[in-house]
Amino acid sequence: MTRQMTSRERVFAAVTMTEQPDQVPVVPLLMTRGIREGGVRVDQVLLDGEAQAHAKKKSLDKFGGDVIIAGTDLFTPVECVPGCELDYLPYAQPSLVTHPTPTKEAFYRFKEKYEKEGFQPSKRVLAIQDEARTYVKMGLKETHAIPTPVGGPITTAQLMTGSSEFLTLLSEDPDYALEVTDLALDIVKNVCRMMFEAGIDVCNILDPFNSSDILPPEVYRKHGLPYQKELFRYINEDLKGIGFTHTCTFTQPIWRDIAENGCFNFNGDMYPGMDKCKQAIGGQISLMGTLSPYSTLMHGTTDAVRNEVKKLAAEVGYNGGFICMPGCDIDWNIPEENMHAMIQQCAEIKYPMDVAALGDLSDVYLAGHPKHPGKRSSSAQEDEKVVAAESGATEPASPVDEVNQKLVEAIMEYDGDKAREWVQTGLDRGMTAQEIVFDGLSFGMKIVGDMYERNERFVTDMLKAAKTMDKAMPILTPLLENSGGDDGPTGTVVVGLVRGNTQDIGKNLVCLMLKANGFNVIDLGKNVKPEKFIETAEEHDAIAIGMSVMTNSSSVYVEKTKELLEEQGMGDKYLLMFGGAAANVGLGRQMGIEYGIDANAAVSLVKDHVSKRLAA
Repeated sequence: MTRQMTSRERVFAAVTMTEQPDQVPVVPLLMTRGIREGGVRVDQVLLDGEAQAHAKKKSLDKFGGDVIIAGTDLFTPVECVPGCELDYLPYAQPSLVTHPTPTKEAFYRFKEKYEKEGFQPSKRVLAIQDEARTYVKMGLKETHAIPTPVGGPITTAQLMTGSSEFLTLLSEDPDYALEVTDLALDIVKNVCRMMFEAGIDVCNILDPFNSSDILPPEVYRKHGLPYQKELFRYINEDLKGIGFTHTCTFTQPIWRDIAENGCFNFNGDMYPGMDKCKQAIGGQISLMGTLSPYSTLMHGTTDAVRNEVKKLAAEVGYNGGFICMPGCDIDWNIPEENMHAMIQQCAEIKYPMDVAALGDLSDVYLAGHPKHPGKRSSSAQEDEKVVAAESGATEPASPVDEVNQKLVEAIMEYDGDKAREWVQTGLDRGMTAQEIVFDGLSFGMKIVGDMYERNERFVTDMLKAAKTMDKAMPILTPLLENSGGDDGPTGTVVVGLVRGNTQDIGKNLVCLMLKANGFNVIDLGKNVKPEKFIETAEEHDAIAIGMSVMTNSSSVYVEKTKELLEEQGMGDKYLLMFGGAAANVGLGRQMGIEYGIDANAAVSLVKDHVSKRLAA
């Protein structure tokens, strides 16, 4: 029998893989959810480390778990850059409002100041130091592990400039992108140094921008991996500390790279499945995750939570090197009974593990599996026309078909000159501007979008395709403006991330696809209040409002937008649609709001809405 361990011993046994723990370790991610148990709002304690520590201690006493986490999010490094503005929200992580160095001029002003004055910690970094010191004074370091999240180098760099801007830099000005990341790395190092000085055990480096949903693996290996290696060398050798890597969503192409970047543990969603990740790198590095935070922990039954924990233990933790944790940050409103179910089930699974005793788990699936309740699926998986176009199986049957096929090729090849050439050819052959946009250019964008949804292309590819289309549009825009707009979808769509949300990649893709399909798009950016959506829609006579929601707690702002419209007698005036990580069709039905699973689905919703209006 394995000896009885403290929580601290249990975690480090799993992390270092030197021995099996006595039971499955669990990290319940009680950050903003943990603060709730202290009876205070998140925004009231973010700059008061001692108050935050006492709130989370109440949560630890109530639920249990093997760690107590200092801090709440990945914004601490970028918050040390002058000009960074965060909105401290009452029931969620902070939201980034202003990127501090969106231009080269702003970056070089900051760099010059940084080289003269050195690193200057933000008030919140100092508050997290106080939080960590408070845990040490409480004696928690003797019994529990104390980690803290810190934004990673390339993630911090894109927060400094803006995500779309940084993606463009990686493609068009890579030397400057590296210069920004060099400075971001130094800031991250200093934040880590201050955390370890305060008594932190582990810095979990949150680097979601390296996800293969965003960066092609070769771009990660060139622009992300070297910075991770240097950061973990610094943590391991210079600070004598421990570093983890957290990268979200689809990461399978870079699992082996992560296993060799110098970290002790990899955590995140691990799509397409933690069991597959275990098979690939579980012998090299410990793994932490991936209980589904939304479909299972937020909306599942206690039995569903327990069964998914058992499945994780059987498939990933059978021989150790595993810590159970939600795949990503949990919501403020996670039901208490589900929290207890997760933590208690981990305590009941002992080592050496008797997998057979866990029961029949054949109908239980891990996050990322096609049969898991929370699995994303592309809206275009059954689009035979797209499949045929991608495979090149169709031959042009007419001069018009030839134009459309060549335009699709131009978009997929990112060839702006070719796109302009065939736009002009289409006009010379008597095609209307609308036909060229919707049957040629937009169809090419749709194909690239479909391939992105299937992890066959990346966000960088979407941006290149959009720029290719932009090169051709100056020829068509005057013709579209003079056409009266009767031959294709027209109208204005207001789009934005609701309050409490900062990851705007998905929202940007929706904007790209709507524009590619002929709609005027008003992009309100991040952290948008319900009143702003309505005010902008009224000002621009919009036909639709699209809201991106990444955390369940922020879905309240989607519902609030609908309520405000109804109060003002405009309940049916606009198409209201939403999407994002925390959105699903069931929640949409509950709120009376249309749900779009991806950018293509958003376009279809708006097109259908326009068609119904025209037919009415």
